[in-house]
Amino acid sequence: MKVGDLVNVRQQYGCHTPPQYRERGLGVVLDVIETERVDIGSATNIYLGDSVVVALTTGKVDVFNQESVEVVNERR
Repeated sequence: MKVGDLVNVRQQYGCHTPPQYRERGLGVVLDVIETERVDIGSATNIYLGDSVVVALTTGKVDVFNQESVEVVNERR
């Protein structure tokens, strides 16, 4: 995933079983922010995934975890 890619955003929220999703729609990737690894209790060096800044077709710009973003069309 890189800047300029067309993406579809499907954001999982809460901790429901089965999972619940919010369809956020199409957008263009503005930035990919590499996140630092974190320590949670005795678990160390955990990678939570990169953050992706997306300009949605609604006009809103938001940040999502890479797991919520699917590339529809790669920028050439």
